Amino acid sequence: MIAVLARAALPTSRAIRWTPIAGASALLLVAAMLTAASGRPADLLPAVAAAALASLLVGSLHDPAHDLLAPVPVSAMQRRALRLALMGGAVLLVWTALGLLAQTSPAATAVGSLLALAASGVAVAVWGPARTGVLLGAVVPVLWFAVDQAVPGGGLAADLVGLWRTDPWPVVAVALVVCLMGRHR
Repeated sequence: MIAVLARAALPTSRAIRWTPIAGASALLLVAAMLTAASGRPADLLPAVAAAALASLLVGSLHDPAHDLLAPVPVSAMQRRALRLALMGGAVLLVWTALGLLAQTSPAATAVGSLLALAASGVAVAVWGPARTGVLLGAVVPVLWFAVDQAVPGGGLAADLVGLWRTDPWPVVAVALVVCLMGRHR
């Protein structure tokens, strides 16, 4: 099975749309350089970048050839994992560059928040309806970030909405369990 996935990596990488990640990455890197040059703290930039990159990572699950590839011996979940691995490498490269450029605390650019948002989006994409699941999953990271910014701090609601930032690893674990439960979907 590994050999099949290795042979599928090149055609899959050709089928993935790379222009959205390239454009968003360029924009985020320019924003990081501008904030670093201004000398101001870039406290919100890592959170915005995490939401944007997680959304793009989930969006890479869009497979226009899904119906055509249904009869092949590689499951849909394995094809999704291959897409995530290919795009995940690019996303982690951009995240590392942002961490080096942004003048924030190391905790703000830790990979946990990015993984929490991405895993949550993937879980929604896996369990969502066939036609719109990936779109719904790609909206989840951005929506979660927006709700986190909108909810006033100091209460239970703010604590729950901010879990992706403050305690991302349980969020990742729950999302991975949800994904594994839907592996045959």
